Amino acid sequence: MVTDEFADSAWGRDWIRLAQPVRIARVNPLIPRARSLARRHQVTEVVVAPGLATADVEAHAVRITVPLWTTQQRDAVGMVVAAEHDDLPDAVHRDLVEARLAPLVDVETTCTCVGRTRPCLHVLACFFELARRVDERPRLALLLRGLTRREEAELTRIPLARIDPSTFYG
Repeated sequence: MVTDEFADSAWGRDWIRLAQPVRIARVNPLIPRARSLARRHQVTEVVVAPGLATADVEAHAVRITVPLWTTQQRDAVGMVVAAEHDDLPDAVHRDLVEARLAPLVDVETTCTCVGRTRPCLHVLACFFELARRVDERPRLALLLRGLTRREEAELTRIPLARIDPSTFYG
């Protein structure tokens, strides 16, 4: 299996395929620069929410809209991932794809740049950054499709930003 510096899991590879589709007539000349932008942490202010990911790249606002699952689909996905922790294995991804509940499908993108090529350099850089982030935390892929955590108390890890060092240790 070929690995990518931005994605080692099936979750991240979904985003890499958006940037670099398998079936293409010619290689997109923007790919190397988009990878460089993501590599150099030029994709900033990344926000991931149900149905939407936004970011800033070189002073351009990028918006990526992801179709939400229906309530029935979310319930089915919830049954598949209920027993899993935040680190969802590739097997869960495979099970979702086989159940026709792909974590990522066609997305719509917008960017404030004036480039004529679509997807533009900035959107491609966001795809690579999202690949990295989803690879590190696969539940983001489910959040983008609308599956949210039932209760914050169910978190298997406490985000560091929520810890007050002065009170954490008693």
